[in-house]
Amino acid sequence: MKEHHRILINIFLFAVAANISFAAGHDQRKYAAGINARPAYILPTHGFYNGWNPGGKKLSAGGAADIQFLTYSSGRGAYHGIGAAVHTFRAHDLLGTPAALYIFQGAPLARISDKLHVGYEWNLGLSAGWKNNGIVTVSPVNVYINVAALFFWSINSSWELVFGPEYTHFSNGDTAFPNGGANTVNFRIGARRHFHLSPHHMAEDIFTSDIENVSFSERLTYDLVLMGGFRADRNLYEGRLHIFNKAFPAVSLNFNPKYNFNSYLSAGPSLDILYDRSANLILHKTDEDGTFSYEYPDMKYQTSLGFSARVELKMPIFAVNIGIGYNSHLGNHTRYENPDLNGLYGVFALKAFLSDRLFINLSYRLSSVLYSHNLMFGLGWRFGKIISRP
Repeated sequence: MKEHHRILINIFLFAVAANISFAAGHDQRKYAAGINARPAYILPTHGFYNGWNPGGKKLSAGGAADIQFLTYSSGRGAYHGIGAAVHTFRAHDLLGTPAALYIFQGAPLARISDKLHVGYEWNLGLSAGWKNNGIVTVSPVNVYINVAALFFWSINSSWELVFGPEYTHFSNGDTAFPNGGANTVNFRIGARRHFHLSPHHMAEDIFTSDIENVSFSERLTYDLVLMGGFRADRNLYEGRLHIFNKAFPAVSLNFNPKYNFNSYLSAGPSLDILYDRSANLILHKTDEDGTFSYEYPDMKYQTSLGFSARVELKMPIFAVNIGIGYNSHLGNHTRYENPDLNGLYGVFALKAFLSDRLFINLSYRLSSVLYSHNLMFGLGWRFGKIISRP
């Protein structure tokens, strides 16, 4: 098994372990099982999907079918669990028919009527069974990310329908190139069977204050996170793109003070320091056939300092942290202009809490906001007063 496959699998196993360990300590009478169909439109984010592929096929329609097992982790409506899915792009010879194993969390956030709620769900896992087409997918194992806005419609005391729009992203986290990946917009429709728990649950009211008597200073928490990972790299030389499919290490340190509006929502600035061993490599052409060697620049040209604005949604077990920021490498900008270390960047992070303060952190960073940079895994510690829901 290739090194980058081990990295992806180990990261996912940590997240699954956190999910299972929490569930084991909670009331297992509150659980449910569901099945979903997810017809999808394939976003043409690469010419491959518009016909620039060995078959000359335009790929636009796909879908997935999956099964989920979930438990309810609060007295209101938040839930989490494990799911398995099979995805099709109707082009097995070009992309394969990948299967995914994932963890997920969701919650109803607002009540429309006694039987109808609206909320969200995210999925995070690994998908295997991809074809190496050398254009948009080269890894048989890829990360699977899904976010959904869902409606929960209670039919009776045991059954509910779940439906709504979704977005799905497949990527190897830049552990190998090319990494065009796949992106789809879906519409989910599914049914859930509840056991020993009526689906007539309350909504998680994340927009109402539940900590009115907490002072300003007591609403501040501070997250310190240390992460590491590996990435391949691509470099421009005389206008041509050159790819080094080597596992270059990357390390990140983040300090994120946050103001807690309530026990669900918080926001604040983050100081983000990134060291990327693959950044700004100095290329040397060694042969007329295009063979290159490289050397490493000074450390300051591979280190960046960034500031981002973060928003975090915290539910039992998990928190989702999203941010956008601006960074700059510490060297002379006239010498290197690597967009990975200069300019706008985006961050999507998932925190799995092992205690009130200690958490596993899984982070996906985008350079120039839109382009994947790397997937990183680490540990974090929360300082300050612990804000818990009543």
